[in-house]
Amino acid sequence: MLAKVYSGAVFGVDAYEIEIEVNAGHGEPKVVVVGLPDAAVKESSDRVWTALINSGFTPPMGRTTVNLAPADIKKEGPSFDLPIALGMLASEDQLDGTRLADYCVTGELALSGEVRRVRGVLPIALRAREEGRKGILVPPENAEEAAVVEGLAVHPVGNLREAADFIAGKREIPPFQVDMQAAFGGGTLYDDDYAEVYLPKMHKVAS
Repeated sequence: MLAKVYSGAVFGVDAYEIEIEVNAGHGEPKVVVVGLPDAAVKESSDRVWTALINSGFTPPMGRTTVNLAPADIKKEGPSFDLPIALGMLASEDQLDGTRLADYCVTGELALSGEVRRVRGVLPIALRAREEGRKGILVPPENAEEAAVVEGLAVHPVGNLREAADFIAGKREIPPFQVDMQAAFGGGTLYDDDYAEVYLPKMHKVAS
């Protein structure tokens, strides 16, 4: 069975949408990641496999192929762990993946299934809004950063089980709300160059 999950990758100050295709097949249990992944992305198979088990799920019992498209863009870092895990669950029919197309997903997985902070969430959230995604699933530590993007629901997920239950419609996770006046009215945690690049994009009305 083939499942699709949407995530994002950052290049410079911009982000691109990444379509993650996960196909569950037959044969010796093995996870193969293709689509120009770096070492950290390739290592995601081991993190995801263990996180699935420790979250109470059954890991893939056959050959699983993970394709990160477009294939000509280099994929870096551990932020694809969570979307790959959700794709595996959907491809193995352990998760109703109907709602996966509505969301962008990003997050590193600990072996316990906990979702850890990642970099580049703000530009990824901006790209998700431009692509018409309903919302974005992010680590709790990244929720405030993503929530400054207007017109996009930000759902913080603490672990893999929470994320899977939310996608399956078994758990409600209210969108994270940020006080824009407090965040930008009297100073900001972001440096001047960062704010200069992203502030105009944050408040741009999605077309």
